[in-house]
Amino acid sequence: MRRKEPLEVDATWRYPLPMPMPGQPVCATVNEATEQIERLGNNPKLFLWTDFERKCPENWDFIASVRQGVPPQGIEAELKAWAKQYPHAWLAVDLRDGVIPPSTATDLDQLLRDIKRYVIVIVSRSSDHEDWPQWVLPA
Repeated sequence: MRRKEPLEVDATWRYPLPMPMPGQPVCATVNEATEQIERLGNNPKLFLWTDFERKCPENWDFIASVRQGVPPQGIEAELKAWAKQYPHAWLAVDLRDGVIPPSTATDLDQLLRDIKRYVIVIVSRSSDHEDWPQWVLPA
């Protein structure tokens, strides 16, 4: 007999990840990410891929996610050059409300998986984000 009531499907991730993994981005707010990075003990070099350098938190470096006159392929090339120059650095991608998202020719999720780095997607509210699991270190 077929089931007639609708299947319950959550749009958001049901369980957070305890750590970002290469090829599996996680999401967090700036405050959550800063707090959890401090808890790690070994502060990794962190770059924020954002549209404006002033949006970088203290002690985070900047990578331009959009640049006037630079096509999406050029922005991707800069990201790949960054990945070679800083092989152990972490990448934070700024997707907060009001920020211009990175200009890329490749689908952003695919690009973040392909660079095989620790990636934190910075969002305005991490608990209701659909594309990436929330980053929550165990207590």
